[in-house]
Amino acid sequence: MARTTLDSWNPHCLTGPLFEPLTPLAHYLRSFQHHWPSLDDYQHILNSYRAPIQSKNAQPIRFVAQGESPENFEELYEPRIFLKGEVQTRLENWHDFFQVLIWSSFPKTKIELNARHYVAASQRRNDSQTKGNRSTIENVITLFDECGAIIISSNPILLSKIKEHRWKELFYHHRETIRSELKCIVFGHALYEKALTPYIGMTAHCLTLTVQQSQLTLPYKQLITYCDDQISQRFSLDSGDIQSTKDLSPFPLLGMPGWHSENGNENFYNNQQYFRPKSNPAQRG
Repeated sequence: MARTTLDSWNPHCLTGPLFEPLTPLAHYLRSFQHHWPSLDDYQHILNSYRAPIQSKNAQPIRFVAQGESPENFEELYEPRIFLKGEVQTRLENWHDFFQVLIWSSFPKTKIELNARHYVAASQRRNDSQTKGNRSTIENVITLFDECGAIIISSNPILLSKIKEHRWKELFYHHRETIRSELKCIVFGHALYEKALTPYIGMTAHCLTLTVQQSQLTLPYKQLITYCDDQISQRFSLDSGDIQSTKDLSPFPLLGMPGWHSENGNENFYNNQQYFRPKSNPAQRG
């Protein structure tokens, strides 16, 4: 669970560049100035913002109240979404609030993640050798679902700096280039919750997309739709190529220009506990 200290509704805290991917939903949030949205409100946001969404089992996605402790496999969180389309949702809860917004923004990716979860959990349940341990694919799906981000750029040099963990070069020496040639779109709902009270250490686990420069200037709703199409294919139950956490790159979010009040100072990037260099397998012996 994220280290947020906010326990009351405050829609005005969703400001700053990290929250920009949610701006297309701002229209639906303006009416909630003094109270948390209800389940009906969440459903209205989903249905108004996107075409009807169905699980891979052809069940319409609906937000429902958090249930009691499940008594069987079919009532667990992910199986219930797959089998019934029911997303269990806690009211007056930031974590689940951002979950709703991600379902509204990235429905194709959420559907694929859920399908992969369901299939992997079903296989694990039927395999006596796993002894209930979560599989590798379940771990990577959960990591991206909770703490994922999508880095899009028209500049392969910038993307190579991410792969190589050359954080000072990326964030400081190329900071002006980043402003025009790279965007970080946070996907993980847990990351959004953490961003309510940000702290040094916040790290996303990202997938990168190479795009045309013209795509970087698209309105956010169109840009997110494009990202949803691309990322959902990478997690596809039928042809996805994401198999383990090694397929994701760490990304220290607060290094992004303007995402922390002190990151205009070069010394900010000397903190190697946060801006970790790439490990060298040879050095580990």
